[in-house]
Amino acid sequence: MNDEREQTDTTQASDNAMSHDPRPVSDAEMREANSREEVEGYRKHADKAHSNWFSVMNNPYGKD
Repeated sequence: MNDEREQTDTTQASDNAMSHDPRPVSDAEMREANSREEVEGYRKHADKAHSNWFSVMNNPYGKD
């Protein structure tokens, strides 16, 4: 019981210290907090990063 309380206190302290929460959010939460244009920008950025990652993974350099 005490461990849970300490963990909660630590989590709250770190949440207060950091303004960015790295945990994923639902689409509904994203739409509430951001405009449609911002959400579309985030999607495009994520798609580009995903595409870049696979271009690196599929690069034949050094596979010979």
